[in-house]
Amino acid sequence: MAATPAAFRAWYYDGRTANKHPVLIRATPQSLTLRFKNGQEIDWPYPQIRLSPSGKGKKSVHLERTTGDPAQSVTEQLLVEDTTFLEQVEAIAPNALGSFWSRPKHASSRRILLWLAVVAIPFLLYGVWTLAIPAMADRVAENVPVEWEVKLGDTVYESLFRGAPQTAVGTQKQMLDAISERLLATVPDQPYDFRVSIHPSNQINALALPGGIVVVFQGLLNQTESAEELAGVLAHEFQHVLHRHSTRGIIRQLASGMLLSMMVGDTNSVMSGVLQTAGELDSLRFSRSMETEADREGMKMIIAARIDPKGMVRVFEKLEKEEKKLLEMVQDETGNVPEWTQYLSTHPAAGNRVKMLEKMSAGNGAPPQPLLPDADWSTMHKKSSTPPQQKTKEP
Repeated sequence: MAATPAAFRAWYYDGRTANKHPVLIRATPQSLTLRFKNGQEIDWPYPQIRLSPSGKGKKSVHLERTTGDPAQSVTEQLLVEDTTFLEQVEAIAPNALGSFWSRPKHASSRRILLWLAVVAIPFLLYGVWTLAIPAMADRVAENVPVEWEVKLGDTVYESLFRGAPQTAVGTQKQMLDAISERLLATVPDQPYDFRVSIHPSNQINALALPGGIVVVFQGLLNQTESAEELAGVLAHEFQHVLHRHSTRGIIRQLASGMLLSMMVGDTNSVMSGVLQTAGELDSLRFSRSMETEADREGMKMIIAARIDPKGMVRVFEKLEKEEKKLLEMVQDETGNVPEWTQYLSTHPAAGNRVKMLEKMSAGNGAPPQPLLPDADWSTMHKKSSTPPQQKTKEP
């Protein structure tokens, strides 16, 4: 024979007066049965009962139910001072008075889980930002049609330069074309139509844009002393294009912006940032791994083209020295580097990049063949003119 469920003492409030009435409560599979002193019994069906927020403490259980029509409803209340009451109800009618989480005995467990969630969320977001988004962006970039990359590159080009960089002409163009053809002959199946432009600024830099656009600044050309040195720069930039580094960087920024917009609920701005992102130099900055890949694969291209690899080593030695000078010039008294230099520094120096290039260049490949041996390289050097106005970030 099944044991008779225990009766629990409680106080009953009818919701009409401030009086309280002592009752005995027993749990059944369908309801709670309340027995008054005069022998009267009433049933509280579980679907009508709720645990009051004020009754989830350690010393009492506070139950409520609302009866009557909406216009004349009455809220009855029960106050049970023995919290083991919930355990018996749970055993007889599981989840009848609310979920596992509503029971006071599990309050500490709930707090622990909430605390763990709060601690874990930052790590989860960090993982999304640093691992999931880059992985997703790289996968998307691998499947982007070349035609789309070309359009994206044109958009970035127009956004960065209001006045288009000067296209090389005459002897300058012939030299650039000859160097490019020699390098690109090592990857005959590549899908891009490379376009090399010269920007008249004296900035010592070069940019690789999606779709095959490479912009070399006149200041960098002025630093080169041979065709082999410029070939080292172009090989590096060509690898950024061939490995879709710019495209991956832009997609990563768009994905991060979209995720952030969705998190804060600003869905109207999700797509409005596409052109803005594409037009900012920050979206063209490459990760250290991308730079290393461009260095490594660029040197492989130089060796495959039978161009003297020492030229690439020399030009990157010069770039490192110039970058150190730039940082020394612009560092303020606090030791911080102004933001504008960070935007222009699209090629962050790696301490061992020159050593890696030197190691790769030592005794690899067939003997190099001269590159433009009869050229007068001084024709590539020009006094830099004032560059066309570039777009700046809106405040």
